Amino acid sequence: MPSRRNFLRSLPLVSGTLAFGMASACSTAAKKQENQIGIQLWTLRDDVNKNLNGTLESLAKMGYNSIESYGFDGMFYGQKPRDFSNYCAGLGLKLHSTHTGITAENADHYAEKAAEAGLSYLILPSMMGRPEGSLDDFRRVAEEMNLIGASCKKHGIKFGYHNHDFEFRPMEDELPYDILLSGTDPDLVSFQLDIYWMVKAGKDPLKYFEEHSGRFKTWHIKDKGNDGQSCIIGNGIIDFKALLKQSKTAGLEYIFVEQEQYAEGTPLYCAEQSLNYIRNHFF
Repeated sequence: MPSRRNFLRSLPLVSGTLAFGMASACSTAAKKQENQIGIQLWTLRDDVNKNLNGTLESLAKMGYNSIESYGFDGMFYGQKPRDFSNYCAGLGLKLHSTHTGITAENADHYAEKAAEAGLSYLILPSMMGRPEGSLDDFRRVAEEMNLIGASCKKHGIKFGYHNHDFEFRPMEDELPYDILLSGTDPDLVSFQLDIYWMVKAGKDPLKYFEEHSGRFKTWHIKDKGNDGQSCIIGNGIIDFKALLKQSKTAGLEYIFVEQEQYAEGTPLYCAEQSLNYIRNHFF
């Protein structure tokens, strides 16, 4: 199965990807976190492609109650924003966020349609084909992200960027991720921290929380197995409870569960096991 990173790089800028999410409130109200357990749709991408409605119904029956979608281009899987959002709501699934191939050129349109769906966040899930060969490339992306964030803010939508591990590979003795953080306005651009990728890159999320307090509004909770692959939450090595203790410092609003490999079972099985672990150990 192709990696999510390669999938993203193969898409045009107007397209997006998917990531499963567990939406959660800030750590200052753990009960709200517990009441907002969601899932994103990249984790179940094959199931979604075969039977979107059936997959959503299965997730709702498991006990998930919020989702983060992918591929948003002003429509959700070919459906009008309000129609898709209403369908999800009818199942008890709140649509909080989506990954999208947003650009400075299409940001106003995408943000307007996201507002129709009642979204809180639009997330750029990678460079999406933008040049990434030099620090100047990342500086230009940071400038564009500020423009996108300003467009989203006009429509009441928050904008964020989702990392992989390539942003932590040094260039000219600097990290591209640090360039993105320093080059963007905190009032316009947040960061969706994929904890798995940061840990896999050898970086400490807690250090970033301290140095860039309040920037990490959404997280991807994805566990890392001993083989380096993503796995069911709780079956890996990442201490999520320690990170959640610092969620106020991070600025956390929503958490999204994601899994890319499935050595332990089907995607739906893995999603249910992660949900069970979260319920039993996170709150």
